[in-house]
Amino acid sequence: MATAKKLPSGSWRVQVYAGKDAAGKPQYRSFTRPTKKEAEYEALQWQLHYKEVARDSTAMTLAEAMDKYITSKDGILSPSTIRGYDIIRREHLKGLMNLRLNRLTPALIQEAINQEAKPYTGQHGKLRTPSPKSVRNIHGLLSAVLAEYCPDLRLNTTLPQKKAVEQSILEPEEIAALLKAVEGTEMEIPVLLAVWLCMRSSEITGLTWDCVDFQRGTVTVRQAKVRNKDNQWVEKDSTKTASSTRTLNAPDYIMDRLATARETSATEYVVTIKGNCLYKRLKTILRKNGLPDIRFHDLRHTAASVMLMLNIPDKYAQRRGGWASNNTMKSVYQHTIAAKRTAVDDMIDGYFYSLIQDQPQKSV
Repeated sequence: MATAKKLPSGSWRVQVYAGKDAAGKPQYRSFTRPTKKEAEYEALQWQLHYKEVARDSTAMTLAEAMDKYITSKDGILSPSTIRGYDIIRREHLKGLMNLRLNRLTPALIQEAINQEAKPYTGQHGKLRTPSPKSVRNIHGLLSAVLAEYCPDLRLNTTLPQKKAVEQSILEPEEIAALLKAVEGTEMEIPVLLAVWLCMRSSEITGLTWDCVDFQRGTVTVRQAKVRNKDNQWVEKDSTKTASSTRTLNAPDYIMDRLATARETSATEYVVTIKGNCLYKRLKTILRKNGLPDIRFHDLRHTAASVMLMLNIPDKYAQRRGGWASNNTMKSVYQHTIAAKRTAVDDMIDGYFYSLIQDQPQKSV
């Protein structure tokens, strides 16, 4: 049993191991009491209860534990997150699902993850290879469930290495061509909100007219539309993160188009096209106009990269895009634009040319 230590205040404190969190980080429980005996007694009582609960929970199968975990998070996490969990529960780790938690071992889990990472035959007989991110998501849920119901099982799973993917974004001339192509169509407002105001597709489809202030020229982002575990589109009252709720100053160009759309709108939603249809219609527009084949979400990447090119301070760019952290914005969304890269290369080349030219000529 852990030994109590005396604090500067005169009280005694005991810290005991309390399992791991979803990220695999060890957690500890502290007990502070006036005397050493009291602190150690309280800690011992908790440990005995903790181990008893752990023994009971480890008798569950992995399938039962996952069901229990997902149910406990329903209503707290986003419907789309719950949907992702439900898909993992139904379609992955099938070799482990009927095993009791107390029968699981790091070796069995490693074998299951290895299997998840292997190529498989998809629709139309096409061979597909799971992305490292997908495999990591599967392991992430598994780790969270085990941390909750089988905390003594310590994992050291080797996961697929993350792949550095060159993100697809539009160059300035391609942005101009896209804006021209969608002008006057039902895709104009969604594209403008994504590439100009840096809004997510779920935020665009969840935007209601009461969030548009025509007098002040602002658009307030405070809800989103996502798919739930039944594959239905539902509105969630809050956005992805607390920082995602934001009010954006919209230019006259966008406000004029919103005003025109408002006159003929018969619903509370600004955009009535569903998220999956936004993706498909954008693909068609890009193909017809000879533009790069990108996802709708890549318009948000493009918006972030434009802010980088314009040297917008991080704090303002982060607020405009509604990112929870500066790191997410920089590492995931901001990419260099070719024209700017060329200008930077020319600047660096010019500097080194000046050094060469300034060097005195050696005599032969």
